[in-house]
Order: sequence, then C-alpha cells, then structure tokens
Amino acid sequence: MAEIPDPTNSLTGKDRELFDYMASARAHAEGRSHLGDVYVRMFNNPGVAEKVGALGEHLRFHGSLPDDVRELVILRFASKQRFPYEWSHHQRPAKLAGISQEVIDALTAGDVPQILPEASQAAIEVVDAIIAMKSIPPGVQRQFVDTYGVSCLVEVVAVCGLYAIMGYMTTAFDIHIEEGLPMPPF
Repeated sequence: MAEIPDPTNSLTGKDRELFDYMASARAHAEGRSHLGDVYVRMFNNPGVAEKVGALGEHLRFHGSLPDDVRELVILRFASKQRFPYEWSHHQRPAKLAGISQEVIDALTAGDVPQILPEASQAAIEVVDAIIAMKSIPPGVQRQFVDTYGVSCLVEVVAVCGLYAIMGYMTTAFDIHIEEGLPMPPF
C-alpha cells in the first residue's frame, strides 16, 4: 500500500492557515467541517495542495457552470473513471444542486439520462469524449455551447482535469472514503 501520512499535526504558519481556509471554504458543500482526506494528504506538499485547492475552489464555487451541470460532469467523470472517492464526495453536492437519485443512478450505470434537458445530456457526452480522449463531436459541442457558452465548455474540460488529479491521488495513495459517506456500487 502506498499510503502517505496525515501531515495535519505538523502544519504551522501559512500552511496551517491555508489548511483551515480550505476546510471552511468547502464545509457548506461537503456538509462537514473538516477537509476531505484527499486534500489532507496533499498537504504533504502544501504548494500542490494550495494550487489544486485554488483550482477546485474556483471551479466548484466561482465558476460559470450551473451547479447542476457541474455536478453532472463530476459524477459522470467519477463513475466512468471508477473513482469511488470522488463519486462519494459528490453525492451531497449533486443533491443540493437538484439532481435526483434517478439521474445519479443512471449516470453511475453509464447511461445518459433522457429526462435531462438536451444541453445537460450534451454535457455528459462532452465528458464521455474527454474520457475517450477524442475530440468533442461538433453537434454535441454546438448543443452545449448554444445553451451554456464556450466559457462553460472550457470549464467542463478543466473540471475533468481537476477530478483526474483527485482520482489519481486517491488511487495512488490508497485514500479511502471517509466514514459516513455513501459507497459507490462499483
């Protein structure tokens, strides 16, 4: 096992302030007052934690994508890539964004829920193209851009990149889903 230590007790000064800030910035979405273990372990390199955390904060809390679309993108990416930690951590934010359990189940099963608006279906198809390492099909891109704009399309790609980093961290360092969070069916 490639686990790395929890550096929380050794953080001081600026690093400790950053750690506490990141925990508080995510508390409303996570429904917990403490920082997720993937970020905790990232603090073995505070510079990486700071930059990845800043990108995550921007994309999740200050980005252009509507909350429901962002969470659809994250859940689709996590499900298709089999990143259980990310899937688990985004159940609550998805529900807060108005995504039903029926849609979450369909995304997890690899389906494109037909009950979603066409532009949201296009967002899922954009994620599928990214995962397949293929260019976004022109019709899918047009459908997405017509509703959300090019800026949001760039954000979808960045969200996938961020959650790839998170997924690689949780996989490489055997970071487990914290107690009390839902376990994915995969």
